Amino acid sequence: MDPESTQLQQALIASFLGPDPEPFETLISHLMSSSNERCSHLELLFNLCKQSDPNSLSLKLAQILQFSPRLEARATAAILLRKQLTRDDSCLWPRLSASTQSSLKSILLRCIQREDAKTISKKLCDTVAIGYFLQ
Repeated sequence: MDPESTQLQQALIASFLGPDPEPFETLISHLMSSSNERCSHLELLFNLCKQSDPNSLSLKLAQILQFSPRLEARATAAILLRKQLTRDDSCLWPRLSASTQSSLKSILLRCIQREDAKTISKKLCDTVAIGYFLQ
């Protein structure tokens, strides 16, 4: 990969994982896009975030679960977080710091208590159940 492409990817990752939640929320909402070409490009960016900074990626997903007013964004974040915790070759849990693991546990339990949408509550419970078995 040429240096210019690498710099662009690093800038995109920094934008997605930075303090402003909007770019990351837009990324995950577009991951559910019907456009295959667009979706595969965004999946690549999501996977680059996962490889370069799994702690920030996991906490960003949790941030959306906690604070996003958009139902579909919270649902997508719950699904993506669960997928990141599933036991397989791409499981993030063992790569996360103890601090991130602790934060995720607390955030997920708080989200279950506060979530009004039953569909999202179920997704959160599934995520917590998977996380429980990873310990």
